[in-house]
Amino acid sequence: MLLNLENKFILLSTSSMIKVEGDDRVPFLQGQLTQDIKLISHDKALFAGFCNPKGRVLAFMLCFEEHDSIHIQIDSSIAEPILRRLKMYVLRSKVSLNLLDNQFTCVGFVGSKPLLNQGIKLPENYLDIVRSHDVMIMRVGKNTERYQLMGDTTKVHTFMKLNLPEYTSMSIESWDNLNILDGIPNIYPTTQEAFIPQSINMDLIDGINFKKGCYTGQEIVARTHYLGKVKRRMFRAFIESEDDLTPGEQIINEKKEAIGQLVRSAKENELRTNMLIELRVDQAHEALYIKNHVIEIMSEDKKIFD
Repeated sequence: MLLNLENKFILLSTSSMIKVEGDDRVPFLQGQLTQDIKLISHDKALFAGFCNPKGRVLAFMLCFEEHDSIHIQIDSSIAEPILRRLKMYVLRSKVSLNLLDNQFTCVGFVGSKPLLNQGIKLPENYLDIVRSHDVMIMRVGKNTERYQLMGDTTKVHTFMKLNLPEYTSMSIESWDNLNILDGIPNIYPTTQEAFIPQSINMDLIDGINFKKGCYTGQEIVARTHYLGKVKRRMFRAFIESEDDLTPGEQIINEKKEAIGQLVRSAKENELRTNMLIELRVDQAHEALYIKNHVIEIMSEDKKIFD
C-alpha cells in the first residue's frame, strides 16, 4: 500500500462522538468496555470495545478525556443504537450520555511541517494528545505523521483557518486506507456481534486490558486470552478490483468454505482495494477469495501469526 499524502486534511464526518459525563462516568464505563478507563487521561487516548454478554464486539471505540467528561469516538452508522444500549446499563449511576452533533468537530490531517514552523507543538507518540489554541491534537498514525484535530466546532474552524492554509482536502477513501495500513479495525451494522475482540487484533493495539475488573462479555474475552493461541486473526490484504465491498462479506477458500469475513475496505485507486479481513489463522497461506476476486494477504502479516 503506497499512499503519498502530505499536508492533507479531511472532515471526519463518518465518525460520531458520545459524551459521557457525571460523577460515576469512570466506574460506569469500567463495567462496560474492554479498556481500563482509569488509564485514559487528558494527554492520552485509548482504544476500547463494547461487547455483548457473549463477548462479541458491538462497537469499536476511541476514548479520551475532555474537561470533566469522557468522549467516545465511534462510527456514525452505529452511534445511535450503541448510545441507546449503553443507556440501558445506567440504572442508578450518576452518569449521562449524549450524542454530540454539530457542536463538536473532528478533522484528520497528514503532515506536520507547516504547524511546526509556526511553533505549534504536536504529539510525538501514538494516541498522545496535546492541547493548543483551545483545541486538541491527537497523533493517530503509528508510523506516519497523521493527526486528528478535535474540539468545539467554532474553535476547530478558527484553528484550521489560521494554521492549516497550506493543507488541501483528501478523500475519505485515502483516510480509511491509512487506518487499514495501521491495522485499525472498525465495526459497522453488518458486522456487529460478528467478532470477538482478539479476532480483530484489539489485543495488539492495546484495546483490551486483561488486568481490569469485570465488564460485559469479559469472561469470554479473558478465557480466549488465557487458554492460549487465538485461532482467528485480522490480516491486511488487497484485491485487484474496484468492486464495492460490504463489511461482513464472506472470505472463501478453494473448497468454497466460508472461513472469514471482511472487516473493512477502501479503494486505493481504480485498480486496487485494500482490506482488513478476519479469518482462521490456519487458512492465511491458502488461496482465498472475496466476490470471486483473489485475495493477497500482506506477507508481514502472515509471519506475525505463523
